[in-house]
Amino acid sequence: MKVESSQAMLFSIMFSAMMSDAFCDDEETSIKIRYRTDNRLFSLRRLLAKSKVEEDSVCDFLFADDCTLNAATEAQMQQSMICFSTACRNFGLTISTKKTEVLHQPAPLNMHVDKFTYLGSTLFRSLNIDEVDTHIAKASSAFGWLLESVWERRGVKLHKAEDV
Repeated sequence: MKVESSQAMLFSIMFSAMMSDAFCDDEETSIKIRYRTDNRLFSLRRLLAKSKVEEDSVCDFLFADDCTLNAATEAQMQQSMICFSTACRNFGLTISTKKTEVLHQPAPLNMHVDKFTYLGSTLFRSLNIDEVDTHIAKASSAFGWLLESVWERRGVKLHKAEDV
């Protein structure tokens, strides 16, 4: 069944109003996000400065017909769920417990690794994506293998290999 765009828009407005009602200025159940707007998006050191850094509270993220609730502790998550379920009841909405999921970050009782490779990118525990260094290391390794196994055995000189 295809949902009309006007119905989706109406639901989005109603859902946004419901979330505002549930979490209006609730500092206790939100996470803090520090940011700067000085064209240095990936300079994390600049976020530690005391000047020119802004901080906002975020307690939810809205998606098409979904949302996420964010909290720093289990107690905050419980309080968020109480506020959310009360607002749903006030607006006549129901929460689908079959579709509800909880994501712990970091997940409790799970093995942690310092780096993880996914789809060719290496993600480090510090949440830095260091693709350039990884690609340079892989290219260097491949070049070393080619140098030993192909070019040196067959007498190919480096300047001839560059021409190819």
